[in-house]
Amino acid sequence: MTKHFTVENTVESALEGLALSNPSLTYVKEDKVIFRDQDKSKVALISGGGAGHEPTHAGFVGKGGLTGAVSGPIFASPSTKQILNGIKLVGQDKPGVLLIVKNYTGDVLHFGLAGERARALGYNVEVFVIGEDVSVGRSKGGLVGRRALAGTPIIHKSLGAYVENYKHTLKDAVKLATALNDNLVSIGASLNHAKVPGQEFESSLKDDEMELGMGIHNEPGVKTLKPVPSVEELIKTQMLPKLLDQSDKDRAFVNFEKGDEVVLLINNLGGVANLVLQAITKVAADLLKSEYDITPSRVYAGTLISALDGEGFSITLLNVTKANKSAPSEVKSVVDLLDAETEAAGWPAKRVETKAPTYDPELIKESDDSTQQAGTYDFDHFSKVLKAGTETLIKAEPEITRLDTKVGDGDCGTTLVAGAEGIVKNLDKLPKHSLAATFHKLSNLLEELCGGTMGALLSIYFSGLSQGVEKNSSKGTPVDPTTFGKALQDALDTLYKYTNARPGDSTIIDALEPFVKEFVKSSDFSKAVAAADKGAQATGSSEAKFGRASYVGDSSDIPDPGAIGLVEFLKGIESAF
Repeated sequence: MTKHFTVENTVESALEGLALSNPSLTYVKEDKVIFRDQDKSKVALISGGGAGHEPTHAGFVGKGGLTGAVSGPIFASPSTKQILNGIKLVGQDKPGVLLIVKNYTGDVLHFGLAGERARALGYNVEVFVIGEDVSVGRSKGGLVGRRALAGTPIIHKSLGAYVENYKHTLKDAVKLATALNDNLVSIGASLNHAKVPGQEFESSLKDDEMELGMGIHNEPGVKTLKPVPSVEELIKTQMLPKLLDQSDKDRAFVNFEKGDEVVLLINNLGGVANLVLQAITKVAADLLKSEYDITPSRVYAGTLISALDGEGFSITLLNVTKANKSAPSEVKSVVDLLDAETEAAGWPAKRVETKAPTYDPELIKESDDSTQQAGTYDFDHFSKVLKAGTETLIKAEPEITRLDTKVGDGDCGTTLVAGAEGIVKNLDKLPKHSLAATFHKLSNLLEELCGGTMGALLSIYFSGLSQGVEKNSSKGTPVDPTTFGKALQDALDTLYKYTNARPGDSTIIDALEPFVKEFVKSSDFSKAVAAADKGAQATGSSEAKFGRASYVGDSSDIPDPGAIGLVEFLKGIESAF
């Protein structure tokens, strides 16, 4: 069973937590209302609905956003009394109050009734209903209309900026809301339903299924997809066509024409990792360009309206060009409203700056110019021994991996092989007349190809080798064993600046240092390899003090995989030396 943290009185605690972390907000516990101070000359904006959609609704209360928000229980509308009291709290002496409601039956009924009662009390109130979902078409949606999805926070943000920065009336605010909603389309997709606090998790979806057209209240999607497609296939074949295909008369709610300015929002339904969401954003933007020749003028990504921890996302498109035509005349572009500064915690960009810095690509172009062309060498022989070392390492990889699964995360063997194979594949890119320049190039390759701690260690060591060859030889002078030994020692000294690992700590150093010391002493490669082998085998009788192996309860009877891998590579070189 999936585990979840639980907190008593989750909704009330969450609202109080929001107020604690945002000192400009007031929380009224009795009615679950969050509100802020606002100039009396400005129309008050109130939204709300069931909890579970955080940061919507209360997360959009703040200067440049909503004036107040009213929360119901999870996935259930607040009561008419709660909403009416919210109007009373923020609507005093205001030119009007706009209730912004998502198109769900309970919300529409309760907010509508609260608006009627407030008007009877003398408040100037209008109710605006948001609906921009395209998954349920006209034929099936019937008189109910489109559901509200991630277009909701776009309208919250835009209206908040409008009443904050422009002269307006309540009628003007409704006009802007209409212009936005009429030009918004959204669709969601999810791998699973959400876990509701205090309830047993239920889902009819199997491991190889997902739902298209997922809403934000755990309601089923309109279509089950099996098997689960890739993100690219899902967006390309299922989501974007329903948003943009003008031939689909059941869903062509907004006409997108060539040249129209468009805003893209990728919304996290709550359970998608931030890393994955940003990648989804890239895929969606690329497909908009390649399939529809649309390059969004603004791209937003984040958790703006969630379905608790729903494992899904939604795509929202706003046709800016058409929205501008219907917006109040003083609004030059609705993008200006999205760009405007806000204190609302839920909006991902507090103020948009569109002047990204430029740079000279030459500054980061890979070059060996900083390395003197010191130390000539036999490139053909060098290539031969590298290939031999790689072949031996590949044969030893299963055993290295076996060891690493016991004391690490199981990738040491594949990491070393990836580095060695990558070098062999890039032999034609190595400088052929300078060993210093070659080691400099290898340092860059190893960091790129290996990655992680191993890549960093090897990259630093080869950088030290490059400097050592440069220090101990000159241009046009061959690198002899004595010079190479000095370079090996210089490289080890360089590595020791950045790691405290030493022989006896059960790391790759247990093999590397004996190899270096013996070669410096004797200039005999075979003796140096034997010394490295002895050091590597000794790691099987000592506790690891560095790396993931140091976290293992008892690793004293297992040789260090990195040290074993280095020795195998050196043995391969020795066979062809």
